[in-house]
Amino acid sequence: MLKTIPFLLFGFSLVFSQTPIEKCKLPQSHYENIYSVTVDDVKCLAENSPQPNTLFFTFASWCTPCIYHIPSFFVIEKFYNVDLYVLLIDQENNNFTKQSRDMVLETYPDAKILVIKDIESRGKSKKYKDFLKKITPAQFENIDDMSKFILLNRKGEVQLVTNWKDSKDDPDWKDDKPMVKRIVLPLLEKKTQTNQ
Repeated sequence: MLKTIPFLLFGFSLVFSQTPIEKCKLPQSHYENIYSVTVDDVKCLAENSPQPNTLFFTFASWCTPCIYHIPSFFVIEKFYNVDLYVLLIDQENNNFTKQSRDMVLETYPDAKILVIKDIESRGKSKKYKDFLKKITPAQFENIDDMSKFILLNRKGEVQLVTNWKDSKDDPDWKDDKPMVKRIVLPLLEKKTQTNQ
């Protein structure tokens, strides 16, 4: 009996030390350091996160607003208890996907990068529209723009899906900090002094 206790404890520690990506068994995409996801996978990541909230940011290297807005996305993690993922929309084996990954990792080497799973015989536009239709609750307007913040709680419930209209009255479209401060941050739990 005593010999089995260390083995059981070791087994439990392996289960508890798994990342949400491992717990959700996400498949590696065509390119290294990118995992393919569906809406269900995104919800699984949120449900298995050690944080109370999980935030996704839609990104592509060719998307100018995405490039301007991604710094706001990453700074959130410094002050809030949140798990962050960059969500790419190009096809999994497209060179733009690799380019987007490289662009993100160059500045944010610890970034967790996902790509929306390809839909057979459909291009990036169709798979992105399908993804947004499935993830966006009825209380949020579903607009297939980029540079979106998609927030889920630990129950896998979608709390927020932003779109360009959330910033339409802000003075500068290149600066999404006013929108983030007004709409995203109030939904997040601040870090305490001890866990910063």
